[in-house]
Amino acid sequence: MTSETLKDVIGEDAKTAIPAQHECRDEEVATDASGGYEPPKQEPDVVAVAGFKGGVGKSRTAKELAWLLNGVLTDFEWDWGGVTRGWGYFEEDRIKSPLIRAFQTGETPRPLSGRGRKPDLIPGHTDFERNQPRAAAVAESLLQWSRDLKRRLVVDTHPGGSESTYGAMAAARVTVVPAVLGNEELRALEGLLKNLPDYPLLLIPYKVGRSPAAWLLDELERLADENNAEIGPAVGDYYWIPQRRLRVPICASPLSKRTTSFVEEMKAVAEAVEKYGR
Repeated sequence: MTSETLKDVIGEDAKTAIPAQHECRDEEVATDASGGYEPPKQEPDVVAVAGFKGGVGKSRTAKELAWLLNGVLTDFEWDWGGVTRGWGYFEEDRIKSPLIRAFQTGETPRPLSGRGRKPDLIPGHTDFERNQPRAAAVAESLLQWSRDLKRRLVVDTHPGGSESTYGAMAAARVTVVPAVLGNEELRALEGLLKNLPDYPLLLIPYKVGRSPAAWLLDELERLADENNAEIGPAVGDYYWIPQRRLRVPICASPLSKRTTSFVEEMKAVAEAVEKYGR
């Protein structure tokens, strides 16, 4: 992708948010897996979502992609701001962590059911930071889980480098990296690219305003070119997303004037993920 093309695509397609409407809080919590679903047989397929800086849209991207790709949302985040609590799972109400137990026993975890409204979930836990295995064991386990469940896994990793993040990226057919067009965010992206060469990376320009500075677009393309990373479809900047309290993914909710652009952009990202390397 040339610099001119990247600028043209982002400059023309990036959307700004439409004024917010009132939303009700979703109080439903799914607590166990339903027994009726028969997933299609497929080879192990893992999609990771990673970033060396927090607040770049990693968890939102993972949640939406898990829904769009019919994947099991697998949470390696150990802070409370991750997808697990936003999904409606509260570890303080549970005795054991399915994630930690799976790594300790070698058994494949049973995902919690989203009941057709949210992606199925393998929940994260605050103790995972101290109990994460080595990267090689993480990668081997993820491939085995995908094989046993006959499902794609979409893994939301913890920001920065850790054994579980490196393991998820090693297992992944593609790692999606939200790329916010800001100076500090691009420096964090550069660190990821320099420290993890030769990984299959799909950079998604994220939180893109109507008229991003030309030098930011040039810098993103430079980083992609120098590190053999692919640039995928852009996602605009929507101020209402951080204010949203619904647990259901935006792409799983009824379309509205406010959400249509975001849903279309995420569907384009999902299509790029599906096609990557195939």
